[in-house]
Amino acid sequence: MSARTQAVLDDPAFAIVKAQVLQRTGLAYYADKDSALAERLARRLEERGVARLSEYLTLLPAAAEFQALVNELAVGETFFFRYIEQFEALRAVAIPECLRRNRNRRTLRIWSAGCATGPEVYTLEILLKQNFGAELEGWQVTLLGTDLNRAFLDQARRASYSHWAVRGLPEDTLNAYFVHHRQSWQVRPEYREWATFEVFNLVEGRLPDPARGLAAFDIVLCRNVMIYFDEPTRARLLRGLRDTLVDGGWLVVGHAETGPEIGAVLTPVPVPGATLYRKPDPLCRAAEPPPLPPLAQPLPAARPEPPRTRAALKSAAEPAEPPPRTAPTLTDVEELAERGEAGAALDACLELVEHDRFNAAAHFRLGQLEDEAGAGDPVAAFRRALYLEPDFALADYHLALAYWRRGKLGPAQRHFRNARDGLAKHTDEELVAHGRGLTVGELRGMIALWLSGDEARG
Repeated sequence: MSARTQAVLDDPAFAIVKAQVLQRTGLAYYADKDSALAERLARRLEERGVARLSEYLTLLPAAAEFQALVNELAVGETFFFRYIEQFEALRAVAIPECLRRNRNRRTLRIWSAGCATGPEVYTLEILLKQNFGAELEGWQVTLLGTDLNRAFLDQARRASYSHWAVRGLPEDTLNAYFVHHRQSWQVRPEYREWATFEVFNLVEGRLPDPARGLAAFDIVLCRNVMIYFDEPTRARLLRGLRDTLVDGGWLVVGHAETGPEIGAVLTPVPVPGATLYRKPDPLCRAAEPPPLPPLAQPLPAARPEPPRTRAALKSAAEPAEPPPRTAPTLTDVEELAERGEAGAALDACLELVEHDRFNAAAHFRLGQLEDEAGAGDPVAAFRRALYLEPDFALADYHLALAYWRRGKLGPAQRHFRNARDGLAKHTDEELVAHGRGLTVGELRGMIALWLSGDEARG
């Protein structure tokens, strides 16, 4: 730790500044990270030419200086097509549903809350134009990105990114959607037509806020934002995000942000590779089950119980042997996952694979659950599934994603190719084994996003 950072930590005003930061930004991430906060404060003191934190405290009420401090504190690490399986879930399920629902008014509104430098917004425009361009002809499409950090939003409007932000994208994808300028990649103008960016504080701002356009969204993405907030802030924000959605609208959160608090305000919808959350639509309630038909004849009266012997009474008084416990099934695991009980689903799946170690589908599902929860070793689980079932294309695909997220691009590409090759003998209309409704054609399209040129075409 530098002497400058230590001096900030030792300054009596540090606790006051920290309290203001946590209250105004909700960044509970810094609640137990005093050294990290002090390091960033030290940079602001040096930038302003201020010697002591107590003096800096007098500058903090100014909006410009508080924004400059927020720019130091905010985390802006993001990249294009991050968590591709969630974008695939939007493409395959949520967006088609929105287009059907909105076909009369011909509008589509999507909000990226906490968009950082904007890759998520432009990824959405690329996805929409690539897959639904003809259907959206003549529609009014809004892609709004908001963030607390003005510097991030300035970069988002420039739409210019480093190699790091486009890492892992195939060469033909880069050439199709970006213009290369020496050390940067700029999103092509035709994929920036629907995007707008505005400053918004998710902690202090009112939701919904129709006057600012923060209402009536079909889809809201708020990924890897709430992990920095404390529980009361997360609960309040979730209710606000729900209220910005139209009835039947969709919320997408980060893999580490699922839990019972989301299930309490929205309905989890498991789809291949991800879980989306949907605001209930009061016009689409499930029908009440019909009443049971009357009995054709009354039930027979119970027969009187015969007198019991002393031996029988003694036997009845002894505790009965508990029935043997049966291991959970995959159906049990899915029911828990559908109810939003991610932890219980993971525990049940662990018990299942311990009981049935040669069940490839169980190992595959365990890998998915571990990957979503950020726990365990999903790579090992997917590899076990492939060892037991070498032609398990979906396991190859998810293993490739797991490797890619860990920066192992060579193994990732190999397993994307394996997944593609495993589908070669199947028609597009067939269902993928263990894909929960995913078709071979859909999986081929998902794989093609990760393979370049001739590889994607096989």
